[in-house]
Amino acid sequence: MSTLLFDRVPRPQVFEDNLWEAADRLRAKSNLKASEYAAPLLGLFFLRYATNRFEALKPAAQAAWEAQKDSRNSEELAETYVRLIGFVVPAAAHYDQTLLLLSGTDNAPEAVIAAMEAFEEANNAGVPEKSKIVLPKADYRKIPDDVLRDILAKVADLRVAEGDVFGKIYEYFLGKFALSEGQKGGEFYTPTSVVRLIVEIMEPHTGRILDPACGTGGMFVQSAKFVRSHEQAGQLSIYGQEQKAETTMLARLNLFVNGLKSDVRNINSSLAAGAYADPDYADTLGKFDFVMANPPFNVDGVSAADISQHPLFTTYGPTLAVKGKGKTAETYGNANYLWISLFATALNEKGRAGFVMANSASDARGAEAEARAKLVQAGMVDVMVTIASNFFYTVTLPVTLWFLDRAKTAAGHERHDQVLFIDARRVYNQVSRKLREFTQAQQQNLTAIVWLYRGETAKFAALRASYLTALATWRDTEVTDPDYVPVRAYRGLAAHRTAYAAALVALAGRVVDWREGVRLLLSTDAEAALAAHPSWADDLAALAGLTADTLPADKAGLMALSQRAEGLVNFADKTLRPAKDKSWSGANLRGALRLVGDERDGLLFVLERVGYFETQLAWLDGHFPDGTYRDVEGLCYRASRADVAAQQFSLNPGRYVGVALDDDGRSPEEFREFVAAQAAELARLHTEADALQGAIARDVAVLFMDVTREEVVA
Repeated sequence: MSTLLFDRVPRPQVFEDNLWEAADRLRAKSNLKASEYAAPLLGLFFLRYATNRFEALKPAAQAAWEAQKDSRNSEELAETYVRLIGFVVPAAAHYDQTLLLLSGTDNAPEAVIAAMEAFEEANNAGVPEKSKIVLPKADYRKIPDDVLRDILAKVADLRVAEGDVFGKIYEYFLGKFALSEGQKGGEFYTPTSVVRLIVEIMEPHTGRILDPACGTGGMFVQSAKFVRSHEQAGQLSIYGQEQKAETTMLARLNLFVNGLKSDVRNINSSLAAGAYADPDYADTLGKFDFVMANPPFNVDGVSAADISQHPLFTTYGPTLAVKGKGKTAETYGNANYLWISLFATALNEKGRAGFVMANSASDARGAEAEARAKLVQAGMVDVMVTIASNFFYTVTLPVTLWFLDRAKTAAGHERHDQVLFIDARRVYNQVSRKLREFTQAQQQNLTAIVWLYRGETAKFAALRASYLTALATWRDTEVTDPDYVPVRAYRGLAAHRTAYAAALVALAGRVVDWREGVRLLLSTDAEAALAAHPSWADDLAALAGLTADTLPADKAGLMALSQRAEGLVNFADKTLRPAKDKSWSGANLRGALRLVGDERDGLLFVLERVGYFETQLAWLDGHFPDGTYRDVEGLCYRASRADVAAQQFSLNPGRYVGVALDDDGRSPEEFREFVAAQAAELARLHTEADALQGAIARDVAVLFMDVTREEVVA
């Protein structure tokens, strides 16, 4: 099933909850420091994830082996597993069959270490030393046996499908435990939704892809998923570099468990020319089809001697080296454009690059402005996208996504004189108070702007058609979401409206029948309360007369009906119900009320889905009504190189797109919820202000009017 159907739907937080509970146990009862929590948990999550993936893909691999086992060129079952799954999980390393079945006399830390050694032994045979899988094993002996057993049980519940699982874990621990370490030198993990946007715009189908600051390898995972999701017969050759040995290990594990062949190297120093002049990487210059990266921002003190005029860094890098204060050697004041030059010059004649960069780099002055001018004048800059703050766990800063295209440097290229600027700061989904992300549709909508800029109108039309299909699916057909437990089936908007109306009518009928059955048992007080109830009869009549056609169309109206039904049942239970009533259980009004709630929730879910895809269509049609590119105030602008030169070669999208005064980036439903929340907050502040004003008046009276506090209160 297309994930687009459930785009933006909140998912159970099992993954994050398990991480927190497991880490909390380590915090309380182990000898590990906060910065050491990640390593042992990563090892356990690796085995859990590897076991899940292996068991999910094992039946197909076994069937393939059965089909060829009697042929002349048959292979061993383990070889088939490695070929089709990417690895094998031996029994000694199996999470369910071994780690969850430890006896009371087993030593849990030693059993975990043995499981990891068994996995390494089964998968490292014949593998070059630099590419061997190494699992974290050192810290398990620091964890008490009972604590480790408890953590094993919690991790057992982990259910993560495809994707950058280790990146998510690394990001989580940066945010929760190692915040200061994660921010040093501007380093932070790139959120999945940002990576996906970069991948969608860059379109890495086939060829060699380089990330010289690869972190945990999340960009590589998303690139491979892009190839698979677009059903291309392409093959990516993955090359990565990472400065920290621990993170290099995570990248190798991440790529390995996702079934990706890669060459990820640990280098001693970022931006050291020697690393790129190494014989194994001597072909870096002009040899890659794609470059993706999220480099550390604003690093200073990079030695000019390390760069040694290497063309990777000087072709589009800053031309001036300055002496840093107190430094004995010449240093670059900021390494941002050294990175940018590296990304640009690593591309072959048709290569594309997509990377994250600090906003400040788009407007930097001096030598950096000169470097930026060289990029623009060469025609290298293709697309610039600025995004909102709060997309990262560990930092709040907004960033800019840069996209370079070396093919544009050819004078005859159709976009040689063009740069597309997109201001996406108003496009996001608020996950929590401190965190934002792009939904799948938002990624696609922003990418659609780039498609139109590149003249790829068929892709735009296909995206619009996918929204129409999703809209029709939610309106008219049954949809099952297999990721929810228990699995929930949705029947289409009309069917859900009919079911909700029927549940309300049935509840009203049960209330009437029950009331008639106990009429003679009602107390005098109950009869008086019923007679005085302001809306009892009206509520019953309103619910009893409902049909699918007369139901409200909006969420508030549908919720109000549910609240009226709840009010009827509560009043019957708390006020009318006689002490000796034996019919209450048989009437099952509470059960009927639960059914009303279930049908309401199903209807609201489908209604939200319909509204969501209506909003996506309206966004596309409102901005690009004829399916071709146009400049949109506050969103996008196609600039010429002369336009950019007139702005002192600034690459800040805000300078070009203008400001949209009539769009706050919210859907109608989100705007209503925002206004309601603001109104409630205003009312609360007014109440607090009134209370504070009264308290001040009483204090003034006590201080200056010779009265007691009791007299003031009276």
